[in-house]
Amino acid sequence: MSGVSHAQTTKVSGKVIDVNTREALPFAKIYFQGTKIGTTTDIDGNYNIETYYASDSLVAEMVGYAILAKKVNKDDTQTIDFELNDKASNLGPMLVKGDKKVKRDDPAWELWKKVQQNKKINNREKLEAYEYETYNKVQFDLNNLTEKFTKRKVFKHFDFIFENMDSTGEKPSLPLFMTESISDFYYRKNPKAEREYIKATQISGVKNESVSQFMGDMYQNVNIYDSRISVFGKFFISPLSGTARLYYDLFLVDSANVDGYWSYKLNFMPKRKQEPTFIGYVWVTDTTYAVKEVRAQIAEDANINFVQYLEVEQTYDQVDKEVWMLTKDKLFVDLYLTDKTMGFYGRKSTSYKNFKINEPKADEFYQGGQNIFIADDVNDKPEDYWLKNRHDSLSAKEQQIFSMMDTLETIPQVRTYVDIVTLILTGYKEIGKVEIGPITKFFSSNPVEGPRLGFGMRTSNNFSTRLEFAGNVAYGTKDRIW
Repeated sequence: MSGVSHAQTTKVSGKVIDVNTREALPFAKIYFQGTKIGTTTDIDGNYNIETYYASDSLVAEMVGYAILAKKVNKDDTQTIDFELNDKASNLGPMLVKGDKKVKRDDPAWELWKKVQQNKKINNREKLEAYEYETYNKVQFDLNNLTEKFTKRKVFKHFDFIFENMDSTGEKPSLPLFMTESISDFYYRKNPKAEREYIKATQISGVKNESVSQFMGDMYQNVNIYDSRISVFGKFFISPLSGTARLYYDLFLVDSANVDGYWSYKLNFMPKRKQEPTFIGYVWVTDTTYAVKEVRAQIAEDANINFVQYLEVEQTYDQVDKEVWMLTKDKLFVDLYLTDKTMGFYGRKSTSYKNFKINEPKADEFYQGGQNIFIADDVNDKPEDYWLKNRHDSLSAKEQQIFSMMDTLETIPQVRTYVDIVTLILTGYKEIGKVEIGPITKFFSSNPVEGPRLGFGMRTSNNFSTRLEFAGNVAYGTKDRIW
């Protein structure tokens, strides 16, 4: 991997000497004020320090000498020399700034402030370029099954299907759809460009592209550093938002070694009900104040259409010097129409590896309007390929699911129910190479147009997975032609 010496790092070098004797001071401590980022001088009094986590002051400290701090130009390369006075000839430490009269905040909010100060540094958006391999595994289950449904005659010869039902949760669920994919993702900051190359996919179960598209939000990364987080079309306030004090209570509850990093655990809870907020916790690393782990669920009284419950779990790791990236991402959602009808569980598990940092491809690589490329044999990879390349091996239960789910597609009652749920959730009905909808716009009303009739269509994935045509017409009964 390449280093990180580019415009967004602060690089300082220099020498520390005795102001009176002009002799070099070896093993002097050099650090950025208010941080734990530092180094020591060598035998000749020289030092070199490079970091994303710079503050605006650099401090030199040596036993027997007064502390001295000097101003630093952040995100720049510079030379700063120190001439230290022995304590006998100095009245005291010479620090650039610091207000000891300011009352310390609650420990939880003190830690939150450190996260805020380092948010831009720890967010991957700071990087000039990055790339990685992604492995996605998504599963949909039919839940809230009734005994009447499972006892239907059509299932008489498919008893083994219900033997595979998951009854560990609150509602028994029947695996319906599972997909795996492996792809390479590329990002360049300036000029901004993204590319994804999908190398392999496999799907088993009731294949419904509209459901897959509706659940497409499950493929999107929840970036905890964002001020607002989109969840199925509705924005929620992040506990790491600059306005989090208005929406959350924070509690510092624990400290521990997490994967080799000393970290602090912050619990967050909404201040008020019925606000777009989360409940959960975040582990924050010492020194860098980067997010190490996060687990969050939407508040019980949050109002998202058809979403009864949603939870996200994420793990971040330092994949290069002072570069933290999301390495594991899990999302669970419970979708339902009403308490008395069947719904869906959606489960997504994503992992990222083979990172390359600040190694942008040539300009030619990013040219063209297409962002997603698909391998010619994307659906034809043998089992040996998956055994070798999937990031996590399938559990015995998941292997059973893959082997039995295709049978479900032959059962008309299952397909019919999936189509009905799809129509309600997505608003579209698939008919061959076209989809009709959204049904929510077939009839509406407003003061200007009065009762309004509409009709829309778009091409489906049976027409093309890369190209879509769409159109709609509408007529308001109060419309007038002048």
